[in-house]
Amino acid sequence: MLMPRLTRRRLQLAFLGFGLLSIGIHAWDLATPGLLDRTGRLKGSDFIQFYTYGCLARAHALDRVYDPAAHVDIARRRIDPRLTITDFRPNYSPIVALLMAPAATVSFLPAWAWWSVISLLLYAVAVALIASMTTRVREERLTLTLVALAFPALFIVIRYGQISALSLLLLATSGWLYSRRQPFAAGLALGALAYKPNLLVVPLLALAATREWRTLWGVCVAAGLESAASLALVGWTGFATYLGVLATLATNPDLVQAVPTESHSLRGFVRLLLPSPIVLAIVSAIAVVGVTWAVYRVWQQSVDARPRWAALTLATIVATPHLLTYDLLLLAVPLTLVVDWCWSTQRPLNATWWTAISLLYGAAWPGTFVARLYGIQPSTVGMALTLWLLVAYVSRPTVSTPALASASSSSNPIISS
Repeated sequence: MLMPRLTRRRLQLAFLGFGLLSIGIHAWDLATPGLLDRTGRLKGSDFIQFYTYGCLARAHALDRVYDPAAHVDIARRRIDPRLTITDFRPNYSPIVALLMAPAATVSFLPAWAWWSVISLLLYAVAVALIASMTTRVREERLTLTLVALAFPALFIVIRYGQISALSLLLLATSGWLYSRRQPFAAGLALGALAYKPNLLVVPLLALAATREWRTLWGVCVAAGLESAASLALVGWTGFATYLGVLATLATNPDLVQAVPTESHSLRGFVRLLLPSPIVLAIVSAIAVVGVTWAVYRVWQQSVDARPRWAALTLATIVATPHLLTYDLLLLAVPLTLVVDWCWSTQRPLNATWWTAISLLYGAAWPGTFVARLYGIQPSTVGMALTLWLLVAYVSRPTVSTPALASASSSSNPIISS
């Protein structure tokens, strides 16, 4: 159980302070004229690829979207002629290029700022949807807001200009629809993640294993429609090139994971300890099978959407070979749902639970910093531990009652007032 001294007010003050500190540090670092921050790094460095994607789409040159030279040429003309881009492998769906086309109407830094604001809005909507799946967390609006704003992964996404907020919104929408017994619509939202196909491998297997046929059908329909749209945008040759890129990255994920400590999957965890291609291939296969079984066990033991969607999300991201720090924003789903599930059903949150939750929340920072120092990825430990706890706990009897599950926050057994 959480120590009684950790009152609701103290918790709010702690996250308020942590959030303001993080905002202050990033704002100070980025508040410089020009393209470079105070440490000499390019502002919104990951957003470059989305900006060049958008420029190609706006110039009606989608046939060159998988030509690295085309992206480099645009980056030098539209961003800075001194810009050097090496080993760049365009691997996003043509749909992403179409989505980013409006960004090409302005220069790079304003486009990055524009996308940062949109990402914050998408994140806010996603958090609201996740909260609506809960029974107790949504009553703690101020605490939830402060915890969400201080989430370290959010600052990584904004700082580097990634599109993870969109992925989170689709995942949250899918879970929200599923919790309202709209399985086909939930599958459509989940299948829209086809622009990052690595995030659909485990859901497809898990939904088939659990016989969630309507949800699975929705995933297939959405992924099929998105693939058809991509084919229409780039033609057969361009789409074949895209599939070739995906196949190459599936067999060699390290091509887009230059920094091992930025990888947070089970494969990335083992890569830090034993970077053998054969071992990593075996680990990847075992991870997919293992997490699919874990999701199946949770699905079999509980009809509650909270542990189900928390398990599916954790399994999806921990088993994907390509999971970088910005993707940890997706942990907002299991973090919120797990806490609420344990809280509303009166399951005791022991030291193991709190360790797992802390590792998930601090996965982006200080987790990545710890990985650089010691070669151990805390985020992976947290995800695997939380998934194991879900499997272990869903079969345990609860002491909750309908009245207790909908009680006011004044009877909160975890945080004292």
